Amino acid sequence: MSETRGGESASHTDSSRNDGDTDRAPAAPMVEPGAHLAPGYRVVARLRRGHRMDVYDLWSEERSCRCVGKTVRPERAADESAIAPLRTEAMLLTSLTHPHLVRGYGTVLATDPLRPVVVTETLPGHTLGYLVAEHERLAPADVALLGVQLCSVLGHLHRQGWVHLDVKPSNVVVAGGRAILLDLSLTCRIGEASSSGTFDYLAPEQARGDEMTATVDTWGLGLTLYEAISGTTPWAGVSHRERHDDGTRRHPQRDSTVVPLGRHRELPAEPAATIDACLAPEPSDRPRTDEVSERLVTWSGIDPAAAGDTDE
Repeated sequence: MSETRGGESASHTDSSRNDGDTDRAPAAPMVEPGAHLAPGYRVVARLRRGHRMDVYDLWSEERSCRCVGKTVRPERAADESAIAPLRTEAMLLTSLTHPHLVRGYGTVLATDPLRPVVVTETLPGHTLGYLVAEHERLAPADVALLGVQLCSVLGHLHRQGWVHLDVKPSNVVVAGGRAILLDLSLTCRIGEASSSGTFDYLAPEQARGDEMTATVDTWGLGLTLYEAISGTTPWAGVSHRERHDDGTRRHPQRDSTVVPLGRHRELPAEPAATIDACLAPEPSDRPRTDEVSERLVTWSGIDPAAAGDTDE
């Protein structure tokens, strides 16, 4: 069952784009529990409302099970800029299979108004963001295991020519030591320019709107593991208020120095150095996900097969 803790759904999040929504129509209400979002899919609970998307806990009458449905908000039913990413996510989730990627069941059409709904499995467990908030930090060996698993699924995505663009703790669900990557709504092709992503997790090249390489996800992976192993973010002396109160929304990744994990003397040197390498400002200076995985495996002694890394 999907669980919600601390304001985070363990199943799905709705990532924000970096381009804003200046022409948003008046908000329409979400579908009430007990009503049908789409034929054969009854709303059990309303999980989340984001800038563009609504996420529901659904009961599938065909499968006789609960599932998760993500669709554009009703007032955006005619907004192709909102619908197109949903179509891409549906295509990827139904065509890609990986033990550390949320499983997609397909797409159905919501009614009143007509719009696509991406239907996926319901996941147990909690988001990594919730676990870090609850426990302050995770054991280095556990972080290495999650890192190897995330490297595996990101590498799989990259070999198909795509980058995720939104790797962050709230887009990773952890259950029984298994990491599952969520939310492919911001994906783009390798080589395309993009500034989409979550503000505080944008790689420097995302903040500039440059062409994307696979190591943009190395950055997101590095930030995610940094938070998991240290319980902190890597931005030295830059508060949320400082970045937002002057109206400029300054990107810490462009204006601030990353505090190396190596300064945390209580952390093992090798995983700290590996994570620090992921946060190199220049994309070409970051390791590929397979290189990150190899370094974590060498340090921890994890069996890649036991970690769920099925890639050759």
